Amino acid sequence: MKRIITKYIILILVTFLISILIYNYIESFKSIDTEKDILVTQKEKENSYLQNTNYTLDNPNIIINPYGNSPLTALVVFQTKDLTTAEVTIKGKNGSQDISHTFTPSKIHILPIYGLYADYDNKIIITASNKTKEINIKTDKLPKDFTVATNINVETNDEEFYFTTPENSGYTAAYDSKGDVRWYLIGDYRWNLQRLSNGHILLSNDKTISGSYSSGLTEIDLLGKIYYEYIIPGGFYKSVIELNNGNLLALSNNLEGDTKEDFIVEIDRSTGNIIKTIDLSTILKNKEKGNWFKATSLAYDSNTNSITITGYNKNMLVNIDYSSLNLNWVIGKIIPNNLKNYELKNDSNSSYPEKPLSVNIIGNNKILFVNEKNNQRYLTTYEINYSNRLFKEIDNYQLNTNEDTYIDIIDNNNYMVTRNNQIAEIKDKKIVTTIDINSTLYNTKKMPLYANDIYTGVDGIRLGTLGKSKTTNSYTVLFSSKDKSIFKKYNLSLYKDVLGLKVSGTFDKKDSVQIILDNFLDKKTYELDTENKKDYRYISEDGIKGKYYIYLRINGKIYKLGNCVTFN
Repeated sequence: MKRIITKYIILILVTFLISILIYNYIESFKSIDTEKDILVTQKEKENSYLQNTNYTLDNPNIIINPYGNSPLTALVVFQTKDLTTAEVTIKGKNGSQDISHTFTPSKIHILPIYGLYADYDNKIIITASNKTKEINIKTDKLPKDFTVATNINVETNDEEFYFTTPENSGYTAAYDSKGDVRWYLIGDYRWNLQRLSNGHILLSNDKTISGSYSSGLTEIDLLGKIYYEYIIPGGFYKSVIELNNGNLLALSNNLEGDTKEDFIVEIDRSTGNIIKTIDLSTILKNKEKGNWFKATSLAYDSNTNSITITGYNKNMLVNIDYSSLNLNWVIGKIIPNNLKNYELKNDSNSSYPEKPLSVNIIGNNKILFVNEKNNQRYLTTYEINYSNRLFKEIDNYQLNTNEDTYIDIIDNNNYMVTRNNQIAEIKDKKIVTTIDINSTLYNTKKMPLYANDIYTGVDGIRLGTLGKSKTTNSYTVLFSSKDKSIFKKYNLSLYKDVLGLKVSGTFDKKDSVQIILDNFLDKKTYELDTENKKDYRYISEDGIKGKYYIYLRINGKIYKLGNCVTFN
């Protein structure tokens, strides 16, 4: 009997000791930083300053940078007894044009103020109910790393601004004709920026998922308010179009395949669902892996209901019927044998596409794109003869640069050209504007600040999903090293947001790197692609739940990072 009691006591002690060891082991892991959902923060801010609109024109409520991400904007709130319009004028300085806008009639006036100068006591004049009020809004300095404008040569002085987006790092911003910054966003927004038919701005969201791909698109106003965030399973990069039906057509990736930058998706604006996919690898009968095609831009032609895509790595232009997704034609100097039936022949001694970029439809059967010839960039225009299946170069304007260049059409023979750190406006083949920005730019749009700006307190909505992140072979975590120096050695960073876990680090291309998530009952391993040296990896919230302990496996050796993450 004593022996049995002794065994029970020993068992209890062992169990207790094991429990202490497990508890101490678990407690040695610290939860990583979790970013608050921007849509939740946005709603909290609105609730705080919209719960009371009982202000007057003589004493309005002024909220500078109302959403915390657009410092050169403000909201002015007041009420009038009668239904009346309100007009605002933001006074320019140093000879710049004033900015004026008249809002729709209302009794409760919530007026977005755009175009403020940084580090300046801005003068704004508001008129409503036959009364005029002058207010002043003092703004903060620009961030120290801001992308300022230099070497400004602008012929016009109007209410249109130059909206620029960064290619890698920098700020999405708007500059006036004097080169002054009049608007910018805080956050990692990049690639193509455009104004939607409802007056909002569309650009990438600020969540990088891998390399330079964002997790989706953001519909936003200049105040920084997000109306919709569209999450795309394969991510988004570079080019997006608003179709006639309101849906969005975007360059993405096929997560199920072994290629990249050759996939296009149509996103339903009301649901965020992917309702059509265009797999160029299948359509073009590709057998290569990796970034074989490198689609860099796309253009939709409503006359032919077709899309044209530039293939940077294949020196090719491709046109696809949008209804059937059948291949219409290809243009290139070297066309694979299995695509010869779709080839458009050269009508004359025209140049072929070489590292083509930024394609646009500029008229009936005319295509404008950025081409390369003899290590120089050109704006090349092709005319397509569909009946004879021919193409002919009808214009070729040299851009005097060998940098990758992107264009935006303002109107006939009037283009915005973005090359490296310079924007230029070309009108009738004459450069009428040049502005240098101390950052590598992606694209530039010329447009006014105000466009159908009716402020609404509607909730921001997130639609779509990243889907389950792809796992690889699991590795047993029986033994692991604890070495805090690897955080500095590999520039490791871990944080969690509403979409999932983001891991970033700097590795050598030959490194084999995996993230292991372990919660004893379940183990998941995710591969990091080290091709670009600086790697970002998103581990999606979809399909995973609970608390996991994070390990890093580098070239076969497993490190305990001492961090844990909880998926909701």
